[in-house]
Amino acid sequence: MVSSERVLVTGANSFTGKPLVQTLRHDGHQVVTVGGRHGDVDFRADLRDPDEIIDVIAQVKPTAIVHMAAITFAPDQHFHQIYTTNVSGTASLLKGAKTFCSELKIVILPSAAKIYAEPDTNHPIDEDSPLAPPDHYSVSKLAMEKMAGLFGKELPITITRPFNYTGPGQASKFFVPKLVTAFVAGQDVRIGNLQVWRDFSDIDTVVETYRRLIARPQPGRIFNICSGKPVQLHAIAEMLREITGNDISLTVDPAFVRAGEPEFIVGSRQRLEEAIGQLPETDIKATLTRMVAHVSTH
Repeated sequence: MVSSERVLVTGANSFTGKPLVQTLRHDGHQVVTVGGRHGDVDFRADLRDPDEIIDVIAQVKPTAIVHMAAITFAPDQHFHQIYTTNVSGTASLLKGAKTFCSELKIVILPSAAKIYAEPDTNHPIDEDSPLAPPDHYSVSKLAMEKMAGLFGKELPITITRPFNYTGPGQASKFFVPKLVTAFVAGQDVRIGNLQVWRDFSDIDTVVETYRRLIARPQPGRIFNICSGKPVQLHAIAEMLREITGNDISLTVDPAFVRAGEPEFIVGSRQRLEEAIGQLPETDIKATLTRMVAHVSTH
């Protein structure tokens, strides 16, 4: 039987945070949620204010922390907010954990697969692959990892590097839900390069990964979260055409094509599965079918 933990989840209203909170509560954990200005949470805290998150930790004294809160994008004139939230905010959280959490078993810090250098082969990217973050977000995540390495001498920290993942409820600004919405509506859409290959996991697999890491803590380790199965974006479009029965026009818009975008990215989850057991295989068509059903009823 899995022991019941007092789990603090930041970013609890995020795409990953919401189902994770539901799953952990179903497992019998005492889950305390932290969020920003919107949504139903137990505590509101701005990570840019160190006193706020430290005060929450001092009150809750969690035995497990999943730090989902992060900024993924900011306008050029406000790029520094990415660092104040993702690096300084995480530092405040870890400082609070070090000071007030004497029974802490695991701190999970999601990083990003985007910190990896562009692969020069089609071989899966493992956790020892070269790093070369290309933008402020991924640089902030690598900085967070380095900082966590210092705190890791006194805290049980596990870092995850998620690749692409999707599922019902993901914001339509992302490629897959944008495409799903267009096909369900039968509306033509302008998109980026469909010829590239990417590694997509189902959101349920991501949640299951965090669930197992709480049950079987792996302090001091770094894990990819990925499917290990590449899929071409064009194939995703064709699956949606089949699922919805709608034949829409897909126009490649240069504005959505990223300069220097890698043609092929796939991750390795061997290390993760050796640590926490085999995870469900991602059936991208099944995921798309669920997303179509979700969009059709919302």
